[in-house]
Amino acid sequence: MFELDIAMKHIRSRHRQTLFSIVAVGLSVAIIIVSMSMMSGYTSILIDSTIENQAHITVLPKGNEDYIYLYRGLENHIHNQEGVVAVSSYFQGDAALQHRHDVEGVVLYGINPEDENRVVNREDDMFAGEFASLADPGSRIVLGYKLAKNLEVGMGDTVTVQIPGAEPTDFTITGIFRTGTPADETTAFANLGRLQDFYGAGDVVTGMGVRISDVYTAETLANGIEIETGYDTISWIEQNADILNLLETSESMVYFFYVIIFAISGFGIANVLIMIVMEKVGEIGMLMAMGAPRRSIMLIFLLESGILGLAGVIIGSVLGYIASLMIASYTIPVPPEMYFGMDHLPIVIVPENFVTAGVFAMVINLIAGAYPARRASRMNPVEAIHSV
Repeated sequence: MFELDIAMKHIRSRHRQTLFSIVAVGLSVAIIIVSMSMMSGYTSILIDSTIENQAHITVLPKGNEDYIYLYRGLENHIHNQEGVVAVSSYFQGDAALQHRHDVEGVVLYGINPEDENRVVNREDDMFAGEFASLADPGSRIVLGYKLAKNLEVGMGDTVTVQIPGAEPTDFTITGIFRTGTPADETTAFANLGRLQDFYGAGDVVTGMGVRISDVYTAETLANGIEIETGYDTISWIEQNADILNLLETSESMVYFFYVIIFAISGFGIANVLIMIVMEKVGEIGMLMAMGAPRRSIMLIFLLESGILGLAGVIIGSVLGYIASLMIASYTIPVPPEMYFGMDHLPIVIVPENFVTAGVFAMVINLIAGAYPARRASRMNPVEAIHSV
């Protein structure tokens, strides 16, 4: 294939420019791979934390009711649905927690800790104490880390829980959890039966959390439960629509900047090819005079663009992989409250990022080589020879 031989000859004839072009593409690919690895890590942790820190499906009372009555039968019905792993009923109410002169408003949840751990493994988030301590129907409470800090309390201290229409009652702190989310400042847990008695509501609940085996079927399963039972249901996807939309928008903006970075490296390759076309005018004219079709002339320069791009992609992939490993080996701390519970800069290296970066680079480089290739193929052979 004479086109490839000529393309290689042209590339070797300009060592310095060729090296700079390959390095430009390689650095672009490396930067993109590192950025995509960080984005993959951010997305993975965000999705995982979103899924793991809440029920996949939440079942709420019917539109005109405040409670779910006869909830044990509903629990059994939902548990028998295909794909359902666990169900946890809860009683939710607003309350004020007081310790000495400090008072904080909270959302108080009454739960069965064993069921709750099956749906959302609260035990993994425990900073101190045990979530299972709430299995005892006594006046025990588990607080969020920031809530405990604001009240200046610790393990074994008591807080006074106050709600309208009930006598203030002291609860003993038997656990402190930390998720790195706003829940740490506004949420507290107690035993389900104890809280039902405290609120005087009887044997009812205000909602149910459901865990399923395939989180991406949550919408379909939630709709099915709502149609069958008449209770309002909401999936984790619907609950976190704003976060997921923000994530999609961020990814779109990031890809826009990827295109800009690759375009800059593409200009370097285009510049090299244009210089080669200007230097090889006579050679191009001779090839065309000897019968080389214009398609072959264009192919020569597209091959040059592809070879330069491929060399850059290979070098960039190696650099990007090494750089990602080096960044991943260091724990770069970040405030967990700012990044949905993440306490470090995440890096996740996946093959798809290398493929995406490589394809992006090759497409941009071939586009960059299209103009000089077309310019060379449209030359008049007689004028090209006489211009030498």
